[in-house]
Amino acid sequence: MSPDTSLARARAAIEADLIDEAINIAQTRETRDTVNVGLHLDWARALEDLGLVEQAALELNLAIRDAPEREQTYQKLAEIYLDMGQASKAAKTLGRLVERYPDKPEFYELLAAALKEARQFDAALQVYQNGLKVTDDHRFKTYIRDMSFIDSGEEHEASEQPPQTASIIPRKNNLITFCSLFSGREGVYARQWLSPTGESGYTPIQEPLNIKVAENHILGNFTVGAYPVRLDNTVNFMAFDFDIAKFALNKAITSEKLWSNLMRRVLALGCRMLDICSANQIPAYIEDSGFKGYHVWVFMESPIPAGVAKKCADLLVTGLTPLPQDITVEVFPKQTNVRTGGLGNLIKLPLGIHKRTGRRSVFISPDSGPLTDQLGFLETVEKASKRSIYGTIQRMSAPAAISTKTPTRPPAEDLPFDLDDQPQTQPQPRLPRDVQDSYDMDRDPEFQQLMLKCPVLRYIVDKANRTGAITKDETMALIHSVGHIKNGPDAVNAIFQRCSNADPTLFMKSQLKGNPVSCPKIRLRIPDITSVIPCNCTFDMTVNLYPTPLIHVRGLSGAEKITPLGITVDSLQFQNLVQDYIKLRKQLRETRMLLGKYETRLENFFDEAGVETVQTPIGELRMNRKPGEKAVFSLEI
Repeated sequence: MSPDTSLARARAAIEADLIDEAINIAQTRETRDTVNVGLHLDWARALEDLGLVEQAALELNLAIRDAPEREQTYQKLAEIYLDMGQASKAAKTLGRLVERYPDKPEFYELLAAALKEARQFDAALQVYQNGLKVTDDHRFKTYIRDMSFIDSGEEHEASEQPPQTASIIPRKNNLITFCSLFSGREGVYARQWLSPTGESGYTPIQEPLNIKVAENHILGNFTVGAYPVRLDNTVNFMAFDFDIAKFALNKAITSEKLWSNLMRRVLALGCRMLDICSANQIPAYIEDSGFKGYHVWVFMESPIPAGVAKKCADLLVTGLTPLPQDITVEVFPKQTNVRTGGLGNLIKLPLGIHKRTGRRSVFISPDSGPLTDQLGFLETVEKASKRSIYGTIQRMSAPAAISTKTPTRPPAEDLPFDLDDQPQTQPQPRLPRDVQDSYDMDRDPEFQQLMLKCPVLRYIVDKANRTGAITKDETMALIHSVGHIKNGPDAVNAIFQRCSNADPTLFMKSQLKGNPVSCPKIRLRIPDITSVIPCNCTFDMTVNLYPTPLIHVRGLSGAEKITPLGITVDSLQFQNLVQDYIKLRKQLRETRMLLGKYETRLENFFDEAGVETVQTPIGELRMNRKPGEKAVFSLEI
C-alpha cells in the first residue's frame, strides 16, 4: 500500500473514531524511502493526533531531510521533543535552525528556552548574548538581566497572603473520589518540601496515591503532587497552570496593590479558559493554587492518550492569545509520553496546604470565591468525553492537504537521526495448531465474569478470535491474569489454539499461584491497547491496594462460581453481535439519509431533463412516481 493511500485510510479511521484501527494502519506505513515533504508533514500530524509522538518525530526528521529550508518543521520537531521531555534534543534541533537563520531573534529565544528546560543555564545565557551580538535586538538585554537577577537568588515569599487553612475533614467516599479524579502515574506520587531558607520543591515517593496519602494531604500533614502520565502513556485529567511570571513576581512581591492587580488578571485569564472549554463541551473547574495563580482542571470519563490530551490543551490555550507577558500558562500533561524510568512533570493537587504560603488550595466560583463544600463538590464534577476531546482537536486544527507525489528514493543526505534506531514492526512466525480444544469457555462463569468486567482482556480475546493472531505482550497479559482462575489454563490454551502465531512453549499446564499481574503492569506491557480501550476500573482501596483484573472474579459468590451465567449463548459473542448490530444499524441509517439526498437530486435532474429512464453501465435506472408522492427509483440490471 502506498504511503498516501495508507494516510488516507488512517485519517478516515480517525474520523470514524476507530482509533485502534488507525494506529494499526499508521504502524505499518512505509515512508522512509519516500521523498515528499508534504506527505511526511501530513503523517506527522496524523501520528501526533494518535499519540504516536515518537513516530511523528521520525516523520518530521524525514521532512527536514527532504526540505531542510522549512523553518516551521524544525520548530515543530523541537516542540515534540520538549513534549517528550527530551529538551536536549529540542535544543540540538533549534541550534541547527539558528545556524541556518542567524538573523532571526525569535530562533535564539526558542533555543534559549529549550536550554533552560534542559537546565543548561550557562548555555542559555550564552545564546542570549550571541543573539544580542548578531541581531542587535534589545530584548536580549532584558533576558540577560533577568537571568542574572534570577540566578542571584533574589526571590521572596508573598508576605501579604491571607491565611486559608480552615480544616477539612474527609470521609472515606471523599477520599476514594479524590484518588480516582487525580490518579496519575501508578505506584508513585510527589511530596512537597520546604527548606529553612524558604526554598521548596518535590520529592518522588515510591508508593501509590491511596486514601491514606489523600487523607494526610487534605488534613495538611503533608502536601502532594501527581505525575499525570500513566505507564501506558494515558492520562485521567489535563490541567492549565496560570501563574504570575517570575520577573513580574519579583516586582509585585513588595507591593500589595500591584500583587492584587496581577492576581485579578490571572484569575480573569483562568476564567476565560473556563469559557473556552465550555464552548467546546468540555467541563472545567478552577482552583486557587494557594500562592501565585490558579489551576483549571478537566477530568476524563475514561483515560485518553497523553499526546491527545496535550494537543487538545495546547489548542485550547491558543484561544487566549495574545497572552500577557507577565502571566504564564503551563499545560499538563507536559509530555506526550514518558520513557521507562521517567516520571514526567508533576502538578500539585488541590485541597492541600501550600508549604510556601501556608494557604490551602481550594476550588472557587469565578463569581463568589471559594466553594463552601469542597469535598462535596468533588462528588459532583462532570467529566469530559473522548468525543468532546477529539471533536475539539478536529475543529481547532487546520485541515491538512494530502500530497500525492511519491518519489521512491531519497537523496544521499545525512539525517539528524539513525533510521535503524526507529521502532520496527517484526513479522510473527506461523506455528502449527497442535492442541485439542475440550474446554467450553462459554460455560465458565469465572472466565465470563472476567471478560465482562475487564474491557482490556476482553479486547485481547476478541482480537485473537477475529484475527487469529496474538502478540507476546498480549500473551503474557492473558497468562498472568486468566491463568490464575480455576479453569484458567484451559481458557488460555483455548484462545491460543485460535492463533496461528501462538508460541507452543507457552501453552499452560497448570493453574498459576501467587500474585496475578497488576493493572499498572498490564498498562505498561500493552499501552497500544490500554491507551485506546478504557482501563480505569475503580476498586475498594481500603481492601485492595493491589489492583488486578482478578478482583472482579473474587467478587463472585460461591453459587455463581458453580452455576454458569444466566445466558445460554456465548456472552462474548453476544456482546460483539450486539455491538456489530448497532454499528450496522447506524451505518444503515446514515446510508438511508444519504440515499434520500441523492434520490432528491436525481428526481430534480430527471424532471429538468424531461425523462423517466436513463441507461447506465449496469442497467436501466427508472424513476417511478405517483401523483403527490415522492419518486421511487429502480435499477433493472
